[in-house]
Amino acid sequence: MTGFGTRIIPALKNGRITIPLTAGLCLILLAVVLKNVLYVPADRLSSDMLLYIIIYTGFIVSFPLTDTTDNGPATRTALWTGILILITLGIIAVYAI
Repeated sequence: MTGFGTRIIPALKNGRITIPLTAGLCLILLAVVLKNVLYVPADRLSSDMLLYIIIYTGFIVSFPLTDTTDNGPATRTALWTGILILITLGIIAVYAI
């Protein structure tokens, strides 16, 4: 049985969807917090966000993906997700100081 659900579950386990989704959400959260909570000026925010988009895209591209159904270690996806979240929190902390 090769329905939609059977194809999406391995992609969630090996990070094929999880890592890009997490990076995108972290980038959106970063922009919202910097603009609306920390009130970073728009000119500085626009130039810095360009740099952060490049950094997060680098994380998405460098995440090791496989085309096989082998899920690999689940800790790999959790580790990369944790790194993305910690980097986002670190950037927010630097601006807050």
